[in-house]
Amino acid sequence: MSTTFVSRYLTTSTYYQYLLATGIAIWATGVAYFVYKGYHARKPFGKLYSAGMPMPEWHPILGHLMCLPPILKTLPGNTQQPEAFTKLADRFDNSDGAFYLDLWPFGNPLLVITSPPLAIQSCQQHDLVKPHVLKPFFEPLAGGDNLFTMNGSEWRRSRALFNPGFSANYILGQMSHIVKETLVYVEILREHARGEKLFSLDEITLWFTLDIIGVVTLNSRLQSQRQYNPLASAMRSQVSWHCFDDELNPFIRWNPMRPIVQWRNSRTMDTYISAELEKRYAEFLNGPGLGSPFVKNASRSVIDLAIEGYMSQQQNNPPKTLSPEFKRWAQTQIRLFLFAGHDSTSSTICYSFYLLSKHPDAMEKLRAEHDHVFGKDITKTADILLEQPNLINQLPYTLAVIKEALRLFPAASAMRGGRSDVELYHEDIKLPTEGMNIWILHNAVQRNTKYWKRADEFLPERWLVDAEDPLYPPKGGFRVFEHGPRNCIGQTLVYLDIKVVLALTVREFDIRDAYKEWDRLHPSEHIKTVNGERAYQISQGGAHPADGFPCRVRFRGE
Repeated sequence: MSTTFVSRYLTTSTYYQYLLATGIAIWATGVAYFVYKGYHARKPFGKLYSAGMPMPEWHPILGHLMCLPPILKTLPGNTQQPEAFTKLADRFDNSDGAFYLDLWPFGNPLLVITSPPLAIQSCQQHDLVKPHVLKPFFEPLAGGDNLFTMNGSEWRRSRALFNPGFSANYILGQMSHIVKETLVYVEILREHARGEKLFSLDEITLWFTLDIIGVVTLNSRLQSQRQYNPLASAMRSQVSWHCFDDELNPFIRWNPMRPIVQWRNSRTMDTYISAELEKRYAEFLNGPGLGSPFVKNASRSVIDLAIEGYMSQQQNNPPKTLSPEFKRWAQTQIRLFLFAGHDSTSSTICYSFYLLSKHPDAMEKLRAEHDHVFGKDITKTADILLEQPNLINQLPYTLAVIKEALRLFPAASAMRGGRSDVELYHEDIKLPTEGMNIWILHNAVQRNTKYWKRADEFLPERWLVDAEDPLYPPKGGFRVFEHGPRNCIGQTLVYLDIKVVLALTVREFDIRDAYKEWDRLHPSEHIKTVNGERAYQISQGGAHPADGFPCRVRFRGE
């Protein structure tokens, strides 16, 4: 064996030994770091468990990781995450309104709230901040820090800027836009009624609500119900590619196409909104000027308010073009409004139709109310709304139906961040919040049988009775739009939109789910109901009915 060969062999052998040693060192370091992080994640829960704080049976190594799998086995695989935690709250009898959960490394430390009094303390009494864990969820959708994730003075300035654009008077002034888009939606329903084909109610409703929020936000029609619109299509694509925290499938979670598609969608949305910003800014520059009667009396959309706020900071010396910093900020806020404004509204429209179809007595009361307010000639309802928009506020039973649909099928929950100086008080228990993400679980709060009578029943009447009636909603128990300073800025628009939809549809159509037919076409042995409901909620942005709400629509009386 030559000296050169031996030398090369030893060099190669030494090299592989070095690689092996390096790999072992990296592996050992990773394990040590994992153990270190796990110890510090479990340690606070160990103290809480020893102090008798409410929580399921806790293990010093596994935490609460073993308490969810038995529950998940009883639910459909695609059900939304809150359903599992609501069932855990039902099983964990000692929670009495709150319990801690240690789900590291798959989740952040949680204090789950299921009672109205504790929700009031978190969101109103203490007005706790929005935690950082919300930012990864909203980043692909909004593109940056936004009105939902901001805190402190930055949030207050932004909220004050947009509040006028979502006031009751302003939103009522958008009636012509809302009616116009709703009439397109009604005609699409007519086409389905004539065709008698199975279709996804959730899908067509999502495009409809995108058109509504688009015209209110941008002061221009997207017309995505009938044709391709780059902004609307990019937003819907972004939602469909969104990856949720509870996604365990590695092929979905680590799909290499996701960042590419999300980047492309973000660029499309930002380019579209940027062009609209420049267009509106040019109109301001060429108009009578900031503060003039023309500007004050103009129909101000969200984009107009953003421009006006920017102009007010220029000290009567506006630049020829908008600054990149302002455009980036405005794009983010508008993207947030587009997402939040269309997503939850669509879901609530679907569930309103669903619950009314299941309760014919409620449907008859609703139709009778519409006959009384608008007359029995349904062909005149749209014109009446345009001539007398205030009539939409004379529909108490309609509003009660919408609220009950939102109570039973909330589109989202709320999350707040704990503080070292804040403890929540519940009867004789003081609940520390330091280091916790406080999850106000709307599904559980709004069906909590300790506070709601006949909690699982669809009873619009509960919103019309006096405070002495047992059905009267408990204080702080209805939280779909949350309460306090951080309540939903767009709730007035949501209510108005859905009331207009119901006014223009329920007397013309019978809309019913077609889940039995869908299941025959898509046979499966998997679990298909949650609490007996086939239209259970799944996560697609917000919460939406399973399988897109397969549906058939017929003209009333057919």
